[in-house]
Amino acid sequence: MANEAPFADELKWPDHLIPFDPLEPAIQADPFAHYAWMRENAPVLRTRNGDTVLWFVSRYDDVKTAFRDPKLFSSEVIDPDVLPFLILMDPPLHSRLRGTVARAFTPKAVTQFEPEVRALGEGFFRPFVAKGGGEVVGEFSVPMSMSSIGALLGIPTSRFGKLRAWSDDVANFFGRVARHARGTQTDAAGFQEFLAYLKSILEAKAEEDDGSIAANLAGLWKNGSLTEREAVHFCAFLFLAGHETTTILIANGFRLFAEKPELIARLSQDPADIPKFIEELSRYRAAPQRMSRVATADAELSGVAIPKSSEIRLLPGSANRDSARFPNGDEFDIDRDTGGHMAFGHGIHSCIGSWLAKLEVRIVFELIVAEISSIEIDPAHKIVPYTGGTLSNTGPDQMHIKIST
Repeated sequence: MANEAPFADELKWPDHLIPFDPLEPAIQADPFAHYAWMRENAPVLRTRNGDTVLWFVSRYDDVKTAFRDPKLFSSEVIDPDVLPFLILMDPPLHSRLRGTVARAFTPKAVTQFEPEVRALGEGFFRPFVAKGGGEVVGEFSVPMSMSSIGALLGIPTSRFGKLRAWSDDVANFFGRVARHARGTQTDAAGFQEFLAYLKSILEAKAEEDDGSIAANLAGLWKNGSLTEREAVHFCAFLFLAGHETTTILIANGFRLFAEKPELIARLSQDPADIPKFIEELSRYRAAPQRMSRVATADAELSGVAIPKSSEIRLLPGSANRDSARFPNGDEFDIDRDTGGHMAFGHGIHSCIGSWLAKLEVRIVFELIVAEISSIEIDPAHKIVPYTGGTLSNTGPDQMHIKIST
């Protein structure tokens, strides 16, 4: 007979851990000690958020099982008509929308885009290095990742400050309506402003037809294959998904180089190991931590009964550190076999932009190991962690570094 999942606030946690709460900023800043305890003691547990009960799943095998069964563990945690983002859809709607742009994100298509991404990377990197570093997220990784996805989509990204503010509003709005996050007072208005901006871009692209993804979406809208709402929201989703997690992954790479300076020396001697570094960094400290699902029927994971209609939060960030799958999972090991990590999702919802993300971070890390001898966290500034969206991502939101060449 299946067991009942405990509530986090009813468990006896170690003295160094407060009860798990996805809304607690300190946990989002560094959730890994909680994950380790949960995998061992409560691999399926519940939390209370007002009248809502959320179920958290932390072991590798359980997370993979849920990813591979989208019929039982549905992505439609809210009605897609409320927020038509790809990540909140099941087939056939998910398949139809994803198929409209899938060819633009294949390895072959992305590889052809490499010279442009490299030029963007060098353009932001060299001035940042020349002044000895600074706030790496706002001054480098945000403009780098925004420019890359903007160039691929065909969206102008010169207004970095406004686009970053809009992106924050979208993330907060998304978290509030789909994930029981607190949100902000401005998120809905900011989201609508962003949608209006994208609609104007798509209108212009429909006239220009410049071959960009935005022009493709505009054409599908104008010929009736997509509704206006689908086209605009899909463009918003692609832009947000295409820069937010990559921004944090780049920043996490800088942080790891500061924590483990021997990695720069090793990779400068053997740049061919950079793809291995990227895969292990993604396993060890990727941005995405949680994926939302709802049970369409009674289910069971790790011997725990999960009733129909339960709101579930899969924790790939925990699964990727499960020592049952990755020995000594809480340790960074560039030489480990990272096959099967779920930093970019798994199954039908695997990240459509993973090849672009890997291209961007590879170019950044190639520049680092070729031109930098050391990276240090600036002790004059505390790292400000990303805390928006109910444990959605983990990593720096602001991080000052010093660079030596």
